[in-house]
Amino acid sequence: MVTKKKAVKKKVLSKPAATKAAPKVIEFSLYPTKSYSEEYQVTGFHYAFMSADNKMCHHWIKCRDFLQDALRNQLTGRKDQIYSFNYNPDTDPKVETKRTLMLVKRVGKTTEDSKTEFALMMKSALQLVNHYEKMYKFTPRSTLIRTKHNGTGPDQDVYLFQGPGIWSQGAIMIAIYTFLIRLGHFKPEFKTDDELMAEYERIIKDKSNSNDTKYLKTVYKNLHPALEHRDKHLFKKPGYKKGDKVLFHDSPMNSFHHHSGIVSLSQFNTPVKELNDEFRRIFKSGN
Repeated sequence: MVTKKKAVKKKVLSKPAATKAAPKVIEFSLYPTKSYSEEYQVTGFHYAFMSADNKMCHHWIKCRDFLQDALRNQLTGRKDQIYSFNYNPDTDPKVETKRTLMLVKRVGKTTEDSKTEFALMMKSALQLVNHYEKMYKFTPRSTLIRTKHNGTGPDQDVYLFQGPGIWSQGAIMIAIYTFLIRLGHFKPEFKTDDELMAEYERIIKDKSNSNDTKYLKTVYKNLHPALEHRDKHLFKKPGYKKGDKVLFHDSPMNSFHHHSGIVSLSQFNTPVKELNDEFRRIFKSGN
């Protein structure tokens, strides 16, 4: 009697578990370091525009007014400088304005705990920026990307905020954008705009960061109307034609540097009287 052999099941090797893709990291080229005069900033945040081909457009700055200076120089072809900061549009990498590419690092904090804390601050900063982008339909919304640079030293912990170009198309817009990033230092917790307003009021009472809390007290109720009426303070207003002068084109460098951000707009002391008068009406009427 012939017995049938039992069919032997082939052992099927299980597929390896899918590995999680490594987070995207962008490498950028450092700008030659210079020394320049700046006020002390508690957060330690430093900023720099990045060009479309991943180059720092200027040296690291902590005073955000220099970012406004760089934008105006590029748009006007001027080579103005102040406090040793000089963005030269002829020789420096071009600031990207179709997108906003903003590098941010934190100086003087190199322990693993401080790096973890900085990552949480950057995540909070992104939430703040995205909150306003969603409300005003700015697209594509900003994203946060880890970076590395081609240099050496302890300041390897750098993040890139990549967002819509509208933030880089006006002095007041870039001032708001970078201020929201700096407010990430306080890690506000919110889901709604009302909850965010309550968090702003909490931060204003914080005694550890007098500059930012003072600025926030001046501007927080004006952020919405400033963004809603952004067309009135962009460098190139609606109807702009090639050859027209941009907003602040003829403003003296010292006046522009110190008075072209959201704080000056809230205090109605920008170098452009018509702009001050317009926003005095807007802010006081609430719309």
